[in-house]
Amino acid sequence: MSSAGIKESKRELIMAAAIQIFSQKGYHNSKMEDIALAAGIGKGTIYEYFPGKLQLLQEIMEQSFHLYDHSLAADLNNSLSFATKIKVLLEGHFRFCQQNKDLTRFMFWDTEVIDEELMKWGIEKRAEKEGRLQEMIRDGIRSGEIRDLDPKLITVMISGVFSAIWIPVVVEGWEVDAAQAAAQITDMLLQGLKQ
Repeated sequence: MSSAGIKESKRELIMAAAIQIFSQKGYHNSKMEDIALAAGIGKGTIYEYFPGKLQLLQEIMEQSFHLYDHSLAADLNNSLSFATKIKVLLEGHFRFCQQNKDLTRFMFWDTEVIDEELMKWGIEKRAEKEGRLQEMIRDGIRSGEIRDLDPKLITVMISGVFSAIWIPVVVEGWEVDAAQAAAQITDMLLQGLKQ
């Protein structure tokens, strides 16, 4: 393995250990010593890759959002119907939560991040995600697939569904078939609950 490959794998090892520790103890209660111990390295080694705990957190958050966005967008294309796009997004969200429980717990549970720059970045990422969803909704309205309602209101409602999923899956350990759950939620969103 090249020295660049070794450095990258050590960096990933540190980040994986940090996710585990942050998930268990929360960001503020985690110490670099805990992360080093979980990674099986010396504390000083972490500082060769990250100047401090905050920078480690920032890197994890950036990679996490990239991984999350990639996992949701991988199966989307413009030729899909609105209902299929929503189903694909929901299924991707379920799978991400199921496959990345420590990361998801940390990303959504430990909201007391003190870094103003990171908070601003997170708000921007959320706005980008909501902007993409609103554009999908506008396309659905234009194509006649959904009623002409306020796209922002629909976005808030659908985003609320996404936000509600992670607690039962990650915190409570709800075992659910992602494809079936996504299909049922999509049906409820588009058809309502009436018989």
